[in-house]
Amino acid sequence: MNFQPNIKKTNRRAFPVKMLYAFVYPFSSGIVIYAGLMTFSVVVTNVTGLLPQIAKDLYEGQLNTAGSIFLWLFAFFMGGFFAGWCVEREKLLKWRYLHLLPLLAVACMFVVVAISGTNSDTLHPVIFPALVLFSIGIQNAMVSLTTSSLIKASQMTGVVNELGVDIAEIFHSVGEQRRVIQREALLRLIVMVSFLLGAMFSVAVFPSLHTAIFFFPAGIIIAVMLHDIVRF
Repeated sequence: MNFQPNIKKTNRRAFPVKMLYAFVYPFSSGIVIYAGLMTFSVVVTNVTGLLPQIAKDLYEGQLNTAGSIFLWLFAFFMGGFFAGWCVEREKLLKWRYLHLLPLLAVACMFVVVAISGTNSDTLHPVIFPALVLFSIGIQNAMVSLTTSSLIKASQMTGVVNELGVDIAEIFHSVGEQRRVIQREALLRLIVMVSFLLGAMFSVAVFPSLHTAIFFFPAGIIIAVMLHDIVRF
């Protein structure tokens, strides 16, 4: 049986917009990952590492700690749910700009964290990480929805793995199929570099700004919203 690989469609006109998303969202997430780690001592851009901690806490009978981590998982889930709900309702009801509501929520939550104080002791160790994870869940969902699941804003594990698959496919493809795969590989490279640059920026600036650094990702999200308003 001959195996015909699926040719992924990358609209040429939409590609510059995807490149923009591939840079700004991971850059924002890169800022948040280091700032969140320094502020809350928790990786707040993904939930993979939280699952072993839940298993450990449940095994040791530390139900309060496990419950807190379950809250973070639920917040991440709700971020994706909220983003997906707004996007689908916009399609169904033809309510223009409804998809911007989740992004507005993200910007507001980053501002709340930014103005909550320079001392991490003033930040609730459970609620505030949940707010950030909710925001990152929205970002991941929005960029995934707008790029047909091609780009993830903060999940570098999958990006690196998929880039490896892309490189392998490039060596075994020709013509239009090869061009499409090369573009997707380029987008994933941009995601990785942008995430790294955002984290480096956070490392450099956080010691002087502390939680005020969250104003930067809030500004990035607002800029994305304004871009969408002008574009549509």
